[in-house]
Amino acid sequence: MSKFKKTILPHDDFYISMLTKDANNPYLLFIHGGPGFNCGVLEYLIEHDNLYSSLNYNVILYDQRGCGRSKRSSIPVTHRQNITDLNFLFSFLKHGENINLCGLIGHSYGAKLLFDFYGAFQICIPGIFLSTADSVLTPRLNNLMLDLAYLKKNNADAYQEAFSELNELAEMAPEKIWKLTEKLAPVFQQNKDRVYFYWSNLSFLKKTQEIQNMINLPISQDVFTSVRQELYSTEKNYSVAIHSLLIPYLWINGFHDYIMNGAVNALDKKIRLFFQSAHYPHIEEEKKFCDSVNKFMTTLKFGITNEGTFII
Repeated sequence: MSKFKKTILPHDDFYISMLTKDANNPYLLFIHGGPGFNCGVLEYLIEHDNLYSSLNYNVILYDQRGCGRSKRSSIPVTHRQNITDLNFLFSFLKHGENINLCGLIGHSYGAKLLFDFYGAFQICIPGIFLSTADSVLTPRLNNLMLDLAYLKKNNADAYQEAFSELNELAEMAPEKIWKLTEKLAPVFQQNKDRVYFYWSNLSFLKKTQEIQNMINLPISQDVFTSVRQELYSTEKNYSVAIHSLLIPYLWINGFHDYIMNGAVNALDKKIRLFFQSAHYPHIEEEKKFCDSVNKFMTTLKFGITNEGTFII
């Protein structure tokens, strides 16, 4: 039986799931990735598989606008709207529902969303960043390289066509990279091996695929497209400079996360690397994740700082 009790908070626009282990414990708000994904698989694992049983905190999950079980939007969803939504949800939970929120967790695109939330609003609450790079261009370019490598083997003509459009990256405007990656978007869907770049623990890969098939909450492709288009439309949107934040933060990446990691991140001592994880360290090494979060939050109580940031 799960250690967490699930309660759905009534709301007209958003699916909000409270997972409570101890009513006396504060809550962490989890911001899922994507864009266009949802919290369905993580919710199932917490509710049915005792994920985070050693976490000293309760968890709140939500599906972003137009995603999963949240209300569909009649107009294209934007990254800017997602930031506004996060601020609304933060205020709704903390002040409207009087919930003791002690930290925010952002995974992948959710980490970018969390970073920009801190930049837009004067909120001093600890942040936990999972599976991200310091620029949104990093995963975009890594995915482009994967697409090109896939085409070399499977469609030489398409590869030569894409290859002919490439110049020196230093001479390529980012919008040209964006257009090329959009042109290759069908390749992203065709490559069945791509999933192995996101997981290192094959048993968890199989389990999450089974859960996805069972709960049947597909990716919102329209949200995926509209939010990404905004993110890559201007250079000012690229940064995820977590080290520049003045709030206490913990940054965790999986060592096998080819999409987000590079040589720089692998050597960055301020990033906590999980060496048996890829893009989902909070699932693949959940005990280590719980221990890291518990220690991080305990460290905050004692006010241990390092040049304005809190690290472990």
